[in-house]
Amino acid sequence: MRPENIRQLRDADPFVPFRICLTDGKTYDVPHRDFLMISRTVIDIGVASDPATRVYDRIVRVWPLHIVRVENLQAA
Repeated sequence: MRPENIRQLRDADPFVPFRICLTDGKTYDVPHRDFLMISRTVIDIGVASDPATRVYDRIVRVWPLHIVRVENLQAA
């Protein structure tokens, strides 16, 4: 998937939380736009134990080439 596609999701107004699905079967939820940093070659995803705080515990780096799909998450 192209970084521009992920950027469009991140910058949507209103923001809709989504899940990034990778070629290895791993998934990462993006509960808020602040959890993403996008460059041309990599996407950094913040992973939080409590997303409501909007403070993440660690960062996972993924390559856009390995993103197979994006799924919208239902509103809580």
